[in-house]
Amino acid sequence: MVAYPERKPEQVGTTVPVDPQVSPETYTYDYIIVGGCVLASRLSEDPAVSVLLIEQGPVADTWASRVPTISSNLFAKDSVAAHWWSVPMPHADNRSLGVMRGEALGGTTRINSMFYTRGTPGDYNQWKALGNEGWGYEDLEPYFVKSEKTHSLPGSKHRGKKGVWENRQFPVSQYKAVPYVHRALQKVGIERHPDLNSPSMPAAGTGTLDIAEDTKYHRHSTDRAFLPAKLARKRQAHLKICTDTLVTRVELVEEGEEVRATGVHYEAANSRKAWKRYFAKARREVVLCSGALGSPQVLMLSGLGPKEHLENKGIPVIRDLPAVGSYLQDHIGVPLTFEVPISESLHILEVSPMRIVKELLKYLVTGRGALSHPFQTASTFIPSRLLDDKSVVSPKGSSDLDASIPENRPDIEFMYVGNNCTDTDIPRTGLFTLLSANIRPKSTGTVRLASSNPRVRPDVDLGYFSDAEDYVPLRKAVRLAQRVAVDVRDQGYSLKDFIVPEGSCDEVLDAYIRANLRTCFHYTSTCRMGAETHGARPSVVDTRLRVHGVRGLRVCDASVFPEIVGAHTMAPTVMVAEKCADILMAEGAPGP
Repeated sequence: MVAYPERKPEQVGTTVPVDPQVSPETYTYDYIIVGGCVLASRLSEDPAVSVLLIEQGPVADTWASRVPTISSNLFAKDSVAAHWWSVPMPHADNRSLGVMRGEALGGTTRINSMFYTRGTPGDYNQWKALGNEGWGYEDLEPYFVKSEKTHSLPGSKHRGKKGVWENRQFPVSQYKAVPYVHRALQKVGIERHPDLNSPSMPAAGTGTLDIAEDTKYHRHSTDRAFLPAKLARKRQAHLKICTDTLVTRVELVEEGEEVRATGVHYEAANSRKAWKRYFAKARREVVLCSGALGSPQVLMLSGLGPKEHLENKGIPVIRDLPAVGSYLQDHIGVPLTFEVPISESLHILEVSPMRIVKELLKYLVTGRGALSHPFQTASTFIPSRLLDDKSVVSPKGSSDLDASIPENRPDIEFMYVGNNCTDTDIPRTGLFTLLSANIRPKSTGTVRLASSNPRVRPDVDLGYFSDAEDYVPLRKAVRLAQRVAVDVRDQGYSLKDFIVPEGSCDEVLDAYIRANLRTCFHYTSTCRMGAETHGARPSVVDTRLRVHGVRGLRVCDASVFPEIVGAHTMAPTVMVAEKCADILMAEGAPGP
């Protein structure tokens, strides 16, 4: 592998307090980007533009980090996953759930399930309907296409063929239960379609997932796609990549009645090395790309956020922005778990050393097998209002399936996975899961500072069931899972109940849902886009991703989603970065 041109904190900035004898040109950049390798790659295409990318974690581009199954082991000793616990949720039996994100170059694309799903046109038409001009589906499809290189659907005009970010499909699952599930879904009126990401995909349907793997069946995370070592070395004269570095706050300067971002303060991420503080200056913009948990934390540490909360933490209030860290959304998952022969489950790798050796050799020689095969190869999306009392899809007219209409967006994703999807460790058992998720939740949570110390993880309240309406689609989804399980058994495949509801009435299902719910790690909307800072729908950034009331500061990640989309959020987040890059390059200077 080509050595990556990583920089240390002292190599890209100046110590604090700033020495007036040091020329500002030595630590000034056109753009400072906190955590966004896609945006850094696009902006640095112009050699006349200087970019500093600061990443909290390492590059850590090892062989194991490229192997899909190995890199998805979030609790491995060398995993770049950072995890902590949410605060107890009062509407969900005071449960706390594990919170997780990737802390390395490439972020969570280094550890996730690699699903490339865009969502429906209705998701983005809803964004536009909320007042966000330029963010409807027709506006955004070119940005999906720009980055993508599909290997399985090159004939589609809606799919990218020339981008740098590769994906492929795995039409045949390695788990024997999956074909039985597909037949059961067909019996309730859910048809299979060739492309889940097609804008003509109906609101209810099943399709093969696109997986972010390259031609060698390696995980194609955004760092490897957009900032591989060879490219980073080629651009290192004007693109500095500083890793293992923690941004502590944005420098904000008051200019009359205006506030302007002029740079960032940072230090070594390793507290044992953080005995010096540093500053880097931005000539044009500071852009936060730290995710829906990280970006609001940096804003609040900088004095931008809910006034009362900042005052309680002893942070001087620069701008009262109540939407910062508010309106957190996540897909709410509920698994039904069944025991199957361990040879027909991913858990065979836990108990059979010979199988591990076999799969390792297969992967080394062919790139195929269990180490490259995704946990899930297909998925099903359904609007719950179309499911009748027998869990049959019953549209009242053809327009009910038009997924470009916001009201028709699916609110259920129904998944089938050959492993344990609960929060409980269940060793040496073959498991198969029917995992349902509410992908249009009305509930919202918060991200708040646990401390004014930037090293302390923020308090995350996932907020599940703060709106009780979220039970409605989940009840229907669990009943669908119950029906599918019965049908799979009727077809002759043995599913032994392991963790399932003991009935199907609302009261029993609600209790089961609360006891077994899980996060999907799809955090969004904590710096959401909109027109106003207060009022009926307060927001943090405008449609050009500029933080309200602050010049030279933008946010570019899933936190800006006006509402969560009905998709795994990786591809939509990259789309936002592509659009942000176009906005910045078109402006070429700080916005008004």
